[in-house]
Amino acid sequence: MHVIEFKDEFDEDTGICSICGADTNLTGWNEEKGLSRFECESCGAIFIYDEDYNKTIVKGEKRNWEKFMTENMTFPFNGVIAEAQGNIFSEEKGPINYGDKVIVKKVVGEDDLYGVIVEIKLGKKSYDFPLCDIAALDEKSANYKILDNYRVWFANCQ
Repeated sequence: MHVIEFKDEFDEDTGICSICGADTNLTGWNEEKGLSRFECESCGAIFIYDEDYNKTIVKGEKRNWEKFMTENMTFPFNGVIAEAQGNIFSEEKGPINYGDKVIVKKVVGEDDLYGVIVEIKLGKKSYDFPLCDIAALDEKSANYKILDNYRVWFANCQ
């Protein structure tokens, strides 16, 4: 196995962790091979990117988001619908709209297209809804950062 040396003198750069969605920091650069190393302080993952942005995961593995959210978030919590639903140019509105305040009750599953699905309560009705379209209201809660990282991951790395 060939060891690649990384210089620790470089311009600061950040990225998005493709495992947890948190910020990653550039921690090394190999100019000769055109490689950069990023590390995630949140989950400990290490990634190597080449000049064409092809990624190799050196440490870490794909996260099971449904299990992670179930085990690490506190339910229920107050949220807000943070993404527009349906056709934003239509005057027709569905039962759930951007800016609606909801109670996120629990994780109910995962969908290939919509990611983690949660049960929400809006008024007296309950719905199953994509977690990636919800933001936690309490910015000081642990749920806020976990959900924010997930939303960033879902939008950029899925």
